[in-house]
Amino acid sequence: MAVRDVKEYFYKMQRQYAEMQADTKDFEQALKDGYITEDRMKEALEELEPFKRNLDRLTYIMYLLELPARKSKQPSHNRRNKEVLAELKRRGADGESIDAENKSALDAFRAELKKLSGE
Repeated sequence: MAVRDVKEYFYKMQRQYAEMQADTKDFEQALKDGYITEDRMKEALEELEPFKRNLDRLTYIMYLLELPARKSKQPSHNRRNKEVLAELKRRGADGESIDAENKSALDAFRAELKKLSGE
């Protein structure tokens, strides 16, 4: 897979995100009009979480792909992407959050292995 393919996939997901936002507005209107319940609205929004999480992770990957190799250019790249990075951090999809999540999952898995092996 080439970087071009990753970028095309990212742009496809961005278009899908725009569609999702329009659909979400329709759901909110249906809720206001009494066609659906608040519980159904919550269920529908929960169904979108994997998509949002995937888009957040892909956004961080795109940031990394665009990161200049030269250290001297990286600060300006970070400044241009400051808002995106802040939003990713808020959503738990920045590098530090992902590393912490991965470490936590691995630690839990290792603890489970220890239980199974009787240690």
